[in-house]
Amino acid sequence: GSPGYKTIVVKPVIGEGLDWAKTSFDSIHGPIVSNWKREGGKLTMDVTIPPNTTATVFVPAKDAAGVTESGKPAGETEGVKFLRMENDRAVYQVSAGSYGFVSPSLP
Repeated sequence: GSPGYKTIVVKPVIGEGLDWAKTSFDSIHGPIVSNWKREGGKLTMDVTIPPNTTATVFVPAKDAAGVTESGKPAGETEGVKFLRMENDRAVYQVSAGSYGFVSPSLP
């Protein structure tokens, strides 16, 4: 998203025939993690954003209303701000920390 990994973009591509992916990158601020798993029509995403950074996270979803983070509506979770829907993805701005997003309805 910006030089020095101050702002990060997490935008997984859920391809046909793929049911999960695990990835991480050791940035100068600490590890950036993006893991996801698809089971039926539900998607689970685990994201870790290092200290002193922020991220824009794109969660594949038919609508933002059903997306949760740690069991609560994602837009009501501390450190998570709903920005918009974009091309069948709920887009959130998140601060540093670890997040567990669940989308019950993949597009």
